[in-house]
Amino acid sequence: MSRLLLIGNSHGFETRLNILLGAALSLVKGQFLAFGPSAVLDRLHAADRPDVALLGSALSLAQTNVLSTGLAILYPGVGIVIVRGNRAGTDQWVSDLTIHTVLSPSDEQAVAPTPTGARYSCGVPCSVRNPHRPDAEKTPQLALESDFFPASAKEPDVATLIPPAIETVAAAAGIRCQVIAVVSAKGGVGKTTVATNLAVGLAKQAPMSVVLVDADVQFGDVATALSLSPVHTLPDAVTEAAQLDTMVLKTYLTPHERGFYTVCGANTPVEGDRVTGDQLSHLIKQLREVFRFVVIDTAPGLGDHALAALELATDAVIVCDMSVPSARGLRKELAALVSIGIMPSARHVVLNLGDHTSGISVRDIEATIGAPVDIAIRRSKLVALSTNRGVPILADGARNPASTALTALVRRFDPSASLKRGRLHRRVVVA
Repeated sequence: MSRLLLIGNSHGFETRLNILLGAALSLVKGQFLAFGPSAVLDRLHAADRPDVALLGSALSLAQTNVLSTGLAILYPGVGIVIVRGNRAGTDQWVSDLTIHTVLSPSDEQAVAPTPTGARYSCGVPCSVRNPHRPDAEKTPQLALESDFFPASAKEPDVATLIPPAIETVAAAAGIRCQVIAVVSAKGGVGKTTVATNLAVGLAKQAPMSVVLVDADVQFGDVATALSLSPVHTLPDAVTEAAQLDTMVLKTYLTPHERGFYTVCGANTPVEGDRVTGDQLSHLIKQLREVFRFVVIDTAPGLGDHALAALELATDAVIVCDMSVPSARGLRKELAALVSIGIMPSARHVVLNLGDHTSGISVRDIEATIGAPVDIAIRRSKLVALSTNRGVPILADGARNPASTALTALVRRFDPSASLKRGRLHRRVVVA
């Protein structure tokens, strides 16, 4: 059977191809694309030459250019195919790239090679064949047919999925994962709003390399804040099958349209209570080997689950609002974390719901908690509206003071932003 190399960021597409092709398919996981095309090419070896290289539809022009050129050098004569869900603009740039065939299917559900060697037949119309290449008539093609699978295979079951084990980011790319625990001393301060927007913002830096974990085991509402209807939740992600096989775990994650994954909270408090702090710790350790960023929305206070998250966190995003009880609670929480020695090496204090009518100032909050405020988010009707709509404010693209503040928080985790260390904790004001 011919060997197909798939490079892309669609977990659903990868899963269906894996079911169909099994050992004939070689996957380059989507998370490596977050580190640039060079990280993908560095993982490939000349001895592992495929018959066809398929570049997924989510790749940008720049990524496609680097990958197609690199593949042509590494594997001379290999068939290079790209999938474009939207044909708009493709004809203008594809002739300049090292590409043999462009497929523009109406549905990217399945790819079915014919059983006879390296030649493939096209199941739906191809958008363009590169007329400038002298070997255009010899170009291998792929058949993409959304009806190839029976109805039972449209949504693969874990029991029928036998994919290769996921290689870890740390082992294969040498990339340091950041585990970000979003914590607060009291509830109702906007912690979930901060966590969901942080995931959206980080996904722009590292598409499909961000996972958001709802660790409020009893009353987590990340799914509601993101308008998700998860099939699997946190209790599923800590089962024995998921603990033993990272690929099984990944099938329990819920993808979000903004390019990140979620582990949604339990459907009921009773189910959530069955998740222990040790199980959550094991889950975080698994996820940090696969994803560039692991964002954990914890329950208020310092329960077992919040402590488990903080113990493994590289960063703590600490949220309070502009009230005396919240500030005093945060002071006690920070003191407790220091006393037990599990304060993450980097901390980011976020003052949410800031205004001029509360009778206290940012300086008062800083004096109470004994630490500078790093990000101040003004009280805004737009934030409340985005929460009720289930669309994070950073996802709708609108520019407003709240989105500006949340973007500044995201930038603190961007290595290319090069924050000067002396200005990491600069004084802020509520405008």
